Amino acid sequence: AKTKPLSANSDVNYVSRTATASINIGTDAYFDNYTILNQFERLVQMLEFKQEYKDNQIEIIVDNARTHTTKAYSLQEFGKNIGTRYPVEKIEHVDENGATKVIDCYFKQGTNKDKSKGLVELCKELGVQLPAKIKLDEIREIL
Repeated sequence: AKTKPLSANSDVNYVSRTATASINIGTDAYFDNYTILNQFERLVQMLEFKQEYKDNQIEIIVDNARTHTTKAYSLQEFGKNIGTRYPVEKIEHVDENGATKVIDCYFKQGTNKDKSKGLVELCKELGVQLPAKIKLDEIREIL
């Protein structure tokens, strides 16, 4: 299969004469598999022209970290109080010590069993202090 010329237009912004690239952040904020494969193709195309690498073995290390596939949620999707809209069952976050924590978004027992907790309750569980009378938009700003 013939490769694309290095000068071909793409959605990726390449630094001239390199495989270094950047993207315009969209909804996912990460490179997809197609983009990464194109970046490797570009690198391999350029290596044959680099005299400095002529008699060297090239090893490529890829970081396929799990965090690159996690979903970010918009606070606009979450309600303020118990029983309001909540798009997910659980929220995973990293605390100040770098430990991964999981918070249930719905009550598992008690009088509110199976109801969503709402952002006010979520703040309590996260240790975020809120004023007594706070508006939903103000909570979103704090979080």
